[in-house]
Amino acid sequence: MHKSTGVAALRSLRGQLLTIPDLRPVYANWTAGLSPYCDELRAFVEENINKYVKDEKAKKKTKAIDLGWFASLTYPDAELEQLKTIALMSMIFFIFDDTIDKEIEDDTPDFASDFDLATKLRQESIACMRYLFSQDGSKASSNRRAPRVPQEFASIEAFAPRVTAATRGRIDLDKLGDDFQEFIEANAIEQAFRLSGNLPDIKEYWSYRHGVGAVFPYCTMSQYVHNIALPDSLAWCEEVQIMRLETSAQPLICNDLYSLKKEMYEDTPTNLVPIMIAESGKSLDSVVEELVQGMYASAQSFDTAAASLRAKGLEYDEKVQAQLEKFIGAFESFQTGCFEFFMNSKRFGVKQYKQKDGSYIIPL
Repeated sequence: MHKSTGVAALRSLRGQLLTIPDLRPVYANWTAGLSPYCDELRAFVEENINKYVKDEKAKKKTKAIDLGWFASLTYPDAELEQLKTIALMSMIFFIFDDTIDKEIEDDTPDFASDFDLATKLRQESIACMRYLFSQDGSKASSNRRAPRVPQEFASIEAFAPRVTAATRGRIDLDKLGDDFQEFIEANAIEQAFRLSGNLPDIKEYWSYRHGVGAVFPYCTMSQYVHNIALPDSLAWCEEVQIMRLETSAQPLICNDLYSLKKEMYEDTPTNLVPIMIAESGKSLDSVVEELVQGMYASAQSFDTAAASLRAKGLEYDEKVQAQLEKFIGAFESFQTGCFEFFMNSKRFGVKQYKQKDGSYIIPL
């Protein structure tokens, strides 16, 4: 951990230009698009935000994320009901993360500034999730009260019945529960660094970043989104573990590039760019170049694993092979959808800095 404060490291970048090259070639060969259900999803998300988010400022911020569009980008070929489930899951993650990552009212104690209060929220959320996923054994006892559903986690009440009712084989509910818990627990590590004002080193950063990035739950839903059920020997083989890791790494790096300006404004220091600059002493341009090279390497690793998975699929009949293509496509479209979201979302606010050649020149 670097003892120099993370906020100071971020502020040292002020006045510099962040130049991000055209990253479209990274994603050029993968499934991409926008669901024709986008407008319906936007209406569905707004309805549920109105139902589950009570604070008016938080409600406005959550609506501004445009999670219906996000779901439409990440799974453009999925059916409407599957997309509604993805949108509800996205609500859970974005609302929870924003609750602990950002103060709603400056100078007012809340989950973002009070680690102990946030710890209680995390504990209650895990208990609630495990109960609603029928994974804590409590439903077998008529004497056990259902755990309290935290307001900041409330949309899980709409999400959980959808996944527990899914046909066996389309969702590994135990794995999904573990993914959710990893997200919640990793949030504590990130918050501790943020509140300390210190930067993690690169190894510490990656120890929690995959968890708090919440990509693994989407990977676990890859069969559900296309209503397929692959043999476990394909769905959970070594190649898929690599695909999960790269599908997580790719958006995380991309996010830290496109969100740097926003995080500087918010004084949020747990971004890979200042972490790498502090640890290596390299310039901003050198760190960006290294990260972009990492994105290309990640894409190559993903493609190699996907090719090996397709080769394994040849041992099965044509129906399984067709399902396998949809399965791989779900991993691809999640990455291309995130890329489109980062570039054009109001949440990141960088669209105006796009150049004619597809690069971005962003004043910090």
